[in-house]
Amino acid sequence: MKRIIGEKYFKISIAAIFTVAASYLAIMLLGQAGPFLRGVFSAIGWIVDVIAPFLIGLIMAYLFLPIVEFFNRQLRKIRFFAQKPGMSRGISVFLMFLVIFLVIFGLLSLIISTFTSDIHFATPEEMEEMIRFVGMQAVNFYEEVRKALMNFEIIIPSFDSMVEEFKNQINSIDGTKGTSMAATLGTGVLGAFNILKNTLVSIFFAIIFSIYFLSGAESMSGYWKKAFRVLLGEKVYGICAEILSDLDKCLAGYIRGQFADALFMAVVVSISFGIAGIPYAAVIGIATGLGNLIPYVGPIIAYGMTIISCLIKGDLKLMLVGVIIVFVIQTIDGNIINPKLLSNSVNVHPALVVVALLFGGAIGGLLGMLLAVPLAAFIRIQFEKLIKYIEKKRAQKQVEKEEQVL
Repeated sequence: MKRIIGEKYFKISIAAIFTVAASYLAIMLLGQAGPFLRGVFSAIGWIVDVIAPFLIGLIMAYLFLPIVEFFNRQLRKIRFFAQKPGMSRGISVFLMFLVIFLVIFGLLSLIISTFTSDIHFATPEEMEEMIRFVGMQAVNFYEEVRKALMNFEIIIPSFDSMVEEFKNQINSIDGTKGTSMAATLGTGVLGAFNILKNTLVSIFFAIIFSIYFLSGAESMSGYWKKAFRVLLGEKVYGICAEILSDLDKCLAGYIRGQFADALFMAVVVSISFGIAGIPYAAVIGIATGLGNLIPYVGPIIAYGMTIISCLIKGDLKLMLVGVIIVFVIQTIDGNIINPKLLSNSVNVHPALVVVALLFGGAIGGLLGMLLAVPLAAFIRIQFEKLIKYIEKKRAQKQVEKEEQVL
């Protein structure tokens, strides 16, 4: 009896010692939580920086895969390429990049031809000049809006004032302060150069990775499907595959469609406004295209910037023309282009779209707003499947009860 009691108290003592030790360790870890978490986030940031080209390449491959698949199907209809799938895949990837380059080059040529009133292929010098022109238009539009707001006693800083402030700081420095400022400026320039260099290097390697992913998409897909089927089992793999299929349908289809729709709106609005003589046509077109990435934002930007730009110039007739142009383009886009591009990949009630955009913007900013709608559609699909599953289970139980009664 005493032995049993002794063993009991011994176990309690051991448990108490371990509890105290664990509590002390937890308190020590909490005391160092700040530096520890900073170290963890720093390590995560370093890892993300290192694998950024890999991730960007994977995203590019994911978005461009349908184009490659289209070319691959067409080439495999030819007997020669049907017997050589590797060559067919490689040529499809090359054709995909070639088509993207030609589309971008053609659209830029079309926009430049609109503003120069001369239809021709754009030269590198004209493209550079176009970029400068758009930049100057953006600056001028900002300055015009700023001056208009000053009439209502709404003051916002101008580009000139910001530049002048920077000049004053430069002129007021001397001695040690000047040396410090020069060192700071030198560090800033060097940092900007390094950022630009790293960005270009990342883009270059991202394209290389995307080529590898697109070229070996079939073999990699087959390998990982087989691996996960073995690791997870048929039942779990089937559930995961169905969820990923729904996510792919909502996310990829929506993002591809939205980017294509944004490009369409940017080009069509820029060209139409350029022909009509609307002030700041290129800036309004680009802003409208970017706004169209987020539901309901594109039309607001298009109408708003058109009205503001024409009111600043004092041309009400031109404003009416611009509003009509935007209405026609938005009507065509909303009823024909956008539904065709999205291919019914997203079917969400407008009220849910607004709620999703609010939550997405609060959580992830512009990126959150871009992803909010497809994720809301994905959640809706999973919720409806859950409802059907519960209904099916209840129906089965009802049938079982009826059979037991009989």
